[in-house]
Amino acid sequence: MTDFGSFEQIGAETPYAGIARRVLNTSKATVQEYRFDAGATFPIHHHPQEQFTLVLEGEISFSADGESRELAAGEWSVVPGDVPHGVTAGPAGARFLAVLVPPRKEPLT
Repeated sequence: MTDFGSFEQIGAETPYAGIARRVLNTSKATVQEYRFDAGATFPIHHHPQEQFTLVLEGEISFSADGESRELAAGEWSVVPGDVPHGVTAGPAGARFLAVLVPPRKEPLT
C-alpha cells in the first residue's frame, strides 16, 4: 500500500543542542530530516547502515573516516556502514536528509 505524509507532521527531537531531527522509518530505510542552527555539530559516530546525505539548504562540513569536506545545497555524500562520520553546520545553518539503508533498529543517537 502506498503511504503519504509530510516531515512537518512528524514530531521533532533534539539529539544535540541546535539540532532538530524528524525520523521516518519504512520497511527498507530510515529517512531523517535534520535542521542545524549555525555552527551546530553532530559528533563523530557510526552505525552499521550505509548513509546517503543530501544537503537541501545551507552548507555543512561532513567528516568521514578522518576526512572532511564542505557540502552545499544540492551536494551529497555516501558513507558505508560502520565508518565514523559527523556533521557541523556552516554559518547560516543547514537542512539536509540522511537516508540509512537498511533501516535503523538500534536506538538513534
